[in-house]
Amino acid sequence: MSRRSRVSVPEEDTELNMTPMLDVVFILLIFFIVTSVFVKTPGIDPTEPVATTDKEWKPTILIAVNAANEIWIDKRPYDISEIRPVVTAIRDESPKAQAIIKADQDAEVGTVMAVQDLMQELEINTRVGTE
Repeated sequence: MSRRSRVSVPEEDTELNMTPMLDVVFILLIFFIVTSVFVKTPGIDPTEPVATTDKEWKPTILIAVNAANEIWIDKRPYDISEIRPVVTAIRDESPKAQAIIKADQDAEVGTVMAVQDLMQELEINTRVGTE
């Protein structure tokens, strides 16, 4: 025979407060967004010359020079005289930025060298990309 209590105790509804957990999740999300480094893409994909050796390189700045000697940074074409403030702004966002110049095989060497000289003046470690 089972015994039942004569006094009835009301059952309480327990709820879990999710507010502190959501606060932590949003703080972590903001932290990862702020600390992430975004790669700037040039906007075109030039035909590159073939290289005999290949080393892996993870740049944060991508600059492309096409066959018409247009310099593409962040999906916009520039003239050689216009790229200094653009590259300086990108470098200021990420001081340890590394760059790669992807030049079309039909691009003039003088244009590519001018871009590379500018990058050296701004003290950005730069390489010229090949296939």
